[in-house]
Amino acid sequence: MKFIHPSLALVLIVAASIAGSVAADEMSPKGRPHFEGKQAETFAEALTNFETANEQLEEYLEEADSLEPADLAHIHELTYTLENALEMIRSELSDLAITLEEVHLGSERGDTEIVLEAGRNYLSVTEQFDD
Repeated sequence: MKFIHPSLALVLIVAASIAGSVAADEMSPKGRPHFEGKQAETFAEALTNFETANEQLEEYLEEADSLEPADLAHIHELTYTLENALEMIRSELSDLAITLEEVHLGSERGDTEIVLEAGRNYLSVTEQFDD
C-alpha cells in the first residue's frame, strides 16, 4: 500500500480549502451573492462604518412591518460592512484590553514609565469613541 507524502497531503488540503472558500465567497447557501462590504483601514473608520450601517439598518427596520426584496438585498449588503467593522472593532478592543492590563500592572508595580506610555496609548484609542 502506498501513502501520500505528508508535504503533498498538506498541499492538497490547502488547495481544497482555498477552492472551497472561493466557491463559498461567490454565493451564499440561499443563492445570494456575497459582497465585500466597506472595509476600514483604521479603528476610526470602522467605528464610522459601524455607526452609518447601523443607522441605515435601523431605517429599514423601523419604517415598515414587512420588507421588500430590494430592502432585504440592501440589508444583506449592509451586514458585510457591519461584519467588517465589528471584526476591526473586536481586534482593537482585544488590543485595548491588553494595553489596559499593562497600565494596571504598571500601576501595581509603581512603574511610572509603563503607566505613562501604556496609559497614553490606551487613551489614544478610547478617545475615538467620543467622535
